[in-house]
Amino acid sequence: MTLSEVARLRHPDTIRRQSERMLALATEGRLERWEIDLDRLPQLGRMVGELTRARFPDLAVPTHGRRLHFRVGGIDLWETRPRPADRAEAARSDVELIVVSVLLDAGSGPRWRYTDTRIPGELSRSEGLAVASFRAWERGAFSNHGLPRADSEALSGLTAGSLAEAFQVTEDNPLVGTEDRAALLRSLGRVSCGWPGRRVGGLYDLLSGQVSPDGRLSAVVLLGILLEQLSPLWPDSTRLDGEYLGDVWPYAPLGLVPFHKLTQWLAYSLIEPLHAAGITVTDVDRLTPLAEYRNGGLLIDGGALTPVAPGWRTTSHPVSSSLVVEWRALTVALLSRLAEMVRGELGARLSMAQILEGGTWAAGRRLAAAARPDASPPLNVLSNGTIF
Repeated sequence: MTLSEVARLRHPDTIRRQSERMLALATEGRLERWEIDLDRLPQLGRMVGELTRARFPDLAVPTHGRRLHFRVGGIDLWETRPRPADRAEAARSDVELIVVSVLLDAGSGPRWRYTDTRIPGELSRSEGLAVASFRAWERGAFSNHGLPRADSEALSGLTAGSLAEAFQVTEDNPLVGTEDRAALLRSLGRVSCGWPGRRVGGLYDLLSGQVSPDGRLSAVVLLGILLEQLSPLWPDSTRLDGEYLGDVWPYAPLGLVPFHKLTQWLAYSLIEPLHAAGITVTDVDRLTPLAEYRNGGLLIDGGALTPVAPGWRTTSHPVSSSLVVEWRALTVALLSRLAEMVRGELGARLSMAQILEGGTWAAGRRLAAAARPDASPPLNVLSNGTIF
């Protein structure tokens, strides 16, 4: 059966194929905005391998996912979450927490901080956003009944003000894209109105309906369902055949280049909750490396990629710009090569999800902290808070 063009652009094989085509252009010297140095990859592979072994000496690396960001300051909020006794209802609850938290996980900006009553110190970036979203969900901020749920009606009426209050946003503590995040959750509310139970947890029912008799669900199918169901969340994106494409960008030499970073991050993040519900997600390595600023920053700060566009340091670049599209595609292609080097370095067949966690994301953060005091990305990307 031939895939439609929309389905093809939602398939991880297309993400990988277009990224490889971008890498071919780079190695042929046909990109005007980037210089590439493949000789730097082995050094980065050793660094990622050493960091992975230091963090996980037994190499029992968990799957890269949002759930791990709930473990902060020696406290694992995930283990303390309210959980219904019924297995299916518990799965719906877990899915709601993960989906809402992932959609709120885009870059916070360098100034935002969150203070929790139980976790010491100020929290920032992904961990701060995770804890803030957990506490909001726990308090019933996404339910009209004060329950730890994410109900369609409550999300549909969510205001930027209520979200700002939950995330402790003030003039002196700004969060990038607060209004856009609230709008994204309002869209999620409208979309989930059509799901079982008129709640975000109805997504679990949609997914479980695609599980094989032996309890398996392909990661490719998982991603496809997520992209199909969530596509209305990005109404400003490119449209094709009447459908919103989301994280897909025109690039003249290659046509449309898909990434689906946030949705793939969601797919990775749902693996553990689905497993707890008795569903085994297979074909996880069919998903791709995530084209975001920690993984992409690893390559820039590690010297494998160097921007050469005039004024790239001082300019803010739209997500749709050629510079950013090229960077993200090269990130996907080069991380695939880096993963093989890391496996060789460790002598272990880790999945891409484990290498991201072990891993490239942590290494990118470490290099960013060494290069810039605020650990900001090396490239300033204009984002509405729903891509990075």
